[in-house]
Amino acid sequence: MLRARIHRSIYILLVILLGGCMVCSTWAANLVWVLMGANWLIEGRWREKWQMARSSRALHVYLAFYAILLIGLIWTENIGFGLSVMQVKLPLLVVPLVMLTSRPLEGRSRSSALFVFVGTVFVVSVISVIRMFTIPDLPYREAVPYISHIRFALCCCMVIFIAWGHCRRSMAMWVLSVVIILWMLCFLVLIRSYTAIVVLMAVSFVAVLHHRRRWWMVVLWLLVVGGMSLSVAREVQSYYRLCPMSELPLKETTAGGRPYYHACDGIVENGNYLNNYINIDELRAEWPRRSKESLADEINGGFCREVVLIRYLNACGLTKDSVGVWAMTEDDVRAVERGVENPVYESGNPLRKMVYVMLFERENWVHTGTVSGFTMLQRFELWRATWKVIKENPWVGVGTGDAVDAMHAELVEMDSELIGTTKRTHNEYLSLVAMVGFLGVAVLAVMFLRAVVRPKHLKNKTKHLALIVAWLIVVLVSFLTEDTLDTLAGILFCTWFLAFRPKTIK
Repeated sequence: MLRARIHRSIYILLVILLGGCMVCSTWAANLVWVLMGANWLIEGRWREKWQMARSSRALHVYLAFYAILLIGLIWTENIGFGLSVMQVKLPLLVVPLVMLTSRPLEGRSRSSALFVFVGTVFVVSVISVIRMFTIPDLPYREAVPYISHIRFALCCCMVIFIAWGHCRRSMAMWVLSVVIILWMLCFLVLIRSYTAIVVLMAVSFVAVLHHRRRWWMVVLWLLVVGGMSLSVAREVQSYYRLCPMSELPLKETTAGGRPYYHACDGIVENGNYLNNYINIDELRAEWPRRSKESLADEINGGFCREVVLIRYLNACGLTKDSVGVWAMTEDDVRAVERGVENPVYESGNPLRKMVYVMLFERENWVHTGTVSGFTMLQRFELWRATWKVIKENPWVGVGTGDAVDAMHAELVEMDSELIGTTKRTHNEYLSLVAMVGFLGVAVLAVMFLRAVVRPKHLKNKTKHLALIVAWLIVVLVSFLTEDTLDTLAGILFCTWFLAFRPKTIK
């Protein structure tokens, strides 16, 4: 009995530590899950664990996932990469096995683990904001110092749901929860996490459907969604509101008598046609009088400062010539030197920045077909290449180790701008089909439905069920745009919350 209590206490401690290390230290997180597996082996209780493993349908899903990828090594050609995939995904086998054959956390242990997780995420978000405002020219993708900003955004979503679930306990808890929720929402907008915003909308919609008899929740959801939609629509309208300089006929010469270049290609940014009213000679002649930085320098992922200057002048409604250069303020010049393409990007309105970035990506893709430098458009290109791989190997895929190679071979065939990159699919569903085909995915889908579609559990309204449902939705939605299971942080996010399942869920 004493030995069992010791192992149980160690298990609880390791779960708590794993929740904190997941978002702040890859090395420590690796150590913790290995120790968790070791404690599980030393603990014994094999008969009890065997019975729990046999009855746990959730565990069967994780075991089947790992087994199918293992089988996929049989017909893979790049066996080295396939083995590295299995090594990276090893926590996806160990952590669920330990947690689903151990009793779920309850009472103080549950509260302590959630407190450590929420506190760690909050502290890391504060550190990230400080970095964004103190480190010059820090890309928003590098604001989070320890893990990918995308994986961290998923953790922020769960913090919001955890805080929402605790806001009715007392007035003090209500105030604290509201502060945390508002902070996390602002942080997600600040780091431009489109995936997290979609996740929040999806989970909130499910919550509203579940509580549809509480009319005030429906009204609140509609007000929030309606307000966000109106705000986005207003920003879209502002982006496309054409300025007088866009009116025909276009002027043919600059103030100095030199001819303008008008591409008339239709690319709009901030209400101006980007590639009209350009005189490169005047830009190159006048810029050195305003700045010591060369226009030929490459910044912002390979774009030269000259392109940044043209975009900045256009966004300000200025001609791209000597008049435009001298109309810039000193702050504008410093912004171009730092690589800022649009003054909106440094404004205090993060929603406007998100919308303007997304619309500029769309404009480039529609009018030029380019995807280089644009994250969402690059995903479309990667999905298209992966889908071609799937069509050529629909039933059993190309094998666990060949999916990435096959996708990059298709990028070469497509003469894509992404040739030579190390990017992966950025869609867990497509990636899985490419590796093991529709047959492998069909097996997993059946086992997943068998685990979640259980009427007696769907009717269960325990207070802990909402957390698991929210986590499951976050995971499934994140799979649409991310390779969540390709990193340790993503794998731990997809497994750690199993420790909080209600007793009724197997």
